[in-house]
Amino acid sequence: VWQFRPGIQLNDMLLNQLPPHDFSMPIFLLEYSTVLLVFIFTLPHPDRLIKGIQMFALIILARTVTIYFVPLEPPKDMVLLLDPVANFFLHSEDVFVTKDLFFSGHISALSLLMLIAVNRQVKTWALITTVLVAILIMWQHVHYSSDVLFAPLVSYAAYRFINYLHTQTKYGLEWQDA
Repeated sequence: VWQFRPGIQLNDMLLNQLPPHDFSMPIFLLEYSTVLLVFIFTLPHPDRLIKGIQMFALIILARTVTIYFVPLEPPKDMVLLLDPVANFFLHSEDVFVTKDLFFSGHISALSLLMLIAVNRQVKTWALITTVLVAILIMWQHVHYSSDVLFAPLVSYAAYRFINYLHTQTKYGLEWQDA
C-alpha cells in the first residue's frame, strides 16, 4: 500500500521559500463550494454532467497509476490537510495517508470543474479557486509544486479524451456506425 513503501523526497525550491502553515479550512471551503456551485449549474445539462463524471473517473485512474509508479515521500515540514471528505474515504484510525502525492487530486478536480462549468461566472470562480487552492496546498506543504503543476494537464487530457469519445460514441459506451 502507498503509505508504507519508501519514496523519494524532492527538494522543491518553491516550497523551500514558503514557511508551512495550516490552510485546511480555507482549502476545504474553497474546494467544496466550487464543487457545489458547478454541480448546481451543470445539473440542467445532463450530457455535460455525465461527461464530467467520466472525466473525473479517468483522472482518478490516472492518479492511481501515477501514485503507484512515482512513489514520493511527503514534502519536508508537511502540515496535514484535514479534509472531512478525504478523511472519510481515504484515512483510517491507524493510518493518515500522506504519500498520495503525484499528482494533486484537489487541483485536478478543481481544474476539471473549471473546464466543465457551464457559464462564464462559474468558470471564473473555479479558475480563481484553483489558483488559490494551488497556492494554499503548496504553502501548507501538502504537495510538491510538480504535483500541483501537473494536475491541470491531466484534467485537460481527460477532458479532451472524453469529449473525443463522445463525438465517436453515445456517452462513450457504444460505437456509432460510420
